[in-house]
Amino acid sequence: MFLPGCGSDLPRIDTVRVQMAAAPEANMDSPVAVDLVFIMDGEALAGIVNLSAGQWFRDKGQLTLAYPTGVRVKSFELVPRRTITYDLTSKDEDGVAALIFANYATPGTHRARVDRLKSVNLRLGRNAFTIEAGP
Repeated sequence: MFLPGCGSDLPRIDTVRVQMAAAPEANMDSPVAVDLVFIMDGEALAGIVNLSAGQWFRDKGQLTLAYPTGVRVKSFELVPRRTITYDLTSKDEDGVAALIFANYATPGTHRARVDRLKSVNLRLGRNAFTIEAGP
């Protein structure tokens, strides 16, 4: 059976867990909105993969309408000193890419593609974030 957008050429998400931690001074001591975006097909991947976090958060409503079956979003808001762990579901893992967008008050892309990491440790700092592979 042929399913549109499920081509064998597209990668699959290897990630099973994302741990997010906000430093005491994260986002200049303000909450940080973080979207974990699962891209489900090649068309959505092409339209979203190169966006900055500013573009993503500004246009998120339009993008989810433009790609109604191509995008799944898990949204979080971390205040300084908060930690959240998210275990991906089988529906999340069916995607072709996983991106993290963090809505910082400072300029920058504030985006990372994380679908090749089995476990992701996201550290939200004062002006930007870092990503480390977890165990």
